[in-house]
Formats: sequence, C-alpha cells, structure tokens
Amino acid sequence: MTEAARSRPDRLGVHVLADIVDVADPACFDPAFLVDAFRDALHEAGATIRRTLVEEFTPHGLTVMVVLAESHASLHTWPERRTVLIDVFTCGPVAPLPVVELFAAKLGPCRVEVAQVDRGARTPRPTGSAGPD
Repeated sequence: MTEAARSRPDRLGVHVLADIVDVADPACFDPAFLVDAFRDALHEAGATIRRTLVEEFTPHGLTVMVVLAESHASLHTWPERRTVLIDVFTCGPVAPLPVVELFAAKLGPCRVEVAQVDRGARTPRPTGSAGPD
C-alpha cells in the first residue's frame, strides 16, 4: 500500500489530472509511439492493463482510453498545441502520479502541471441513514 493510501484510509482512490505542454519533439505525437509509451508507463507504475481503445482524429490528434484492473487512464493529444492531457484514476496499491512522471520522461523536454484529487473520501454514515452527501 502506498504512503498516500495509508494516510487517507477513508478514500476510495486517487485521480491525477496532468497537462503536459510544450512538448519539444514533434515526433512524440506519432500515434504508435504515444500508445506504446502510455501503456509502458502504466505497466512500469504497476498497473494491470485490461483493455485499450485508441481513436485517431483527422487531421491530427489521438485519444487513448485504458481500462485498468485498478480503474482507468486516458490520454488526449493536441499536436498543434504541443499538448498531451492525461488522467489516471487508481484505487488500491497503485499510485497514479508515477504514471504521469514515467510517461512525461518518455516525451523528453516538456512542462508538466498536475492536480490530484482524493475520490470517495467521505465519512461513512450509520446503516439506515438517508439523505444527500
């Protein structure tokens, strides 16, 4: 179990949103490279890939959706803006932030902005209680 998970035992998972901008090498936007780099980063971070869906857009751009045993991950590109947006949601022992770090390292020079959200971190209600959260 990760240190973050131990510090927040009430949460169900962690969702990381990453904007990777100013990607220096245009070759990084090759669809095959991106799919392989994303899947490799997920695997290297300890995630278990169940399914991958890839959608290429005309004239350019790519969306990759990955179903994980631990939840899901997605990648969206805007090559004309030298931008890749990623979100990774995991529960259990796999932390999502290393996925972003590993993937960004494969892109080479770029700038990464990350937001992290604890998901499902609510105080449990007594059995039989009703009402909105």
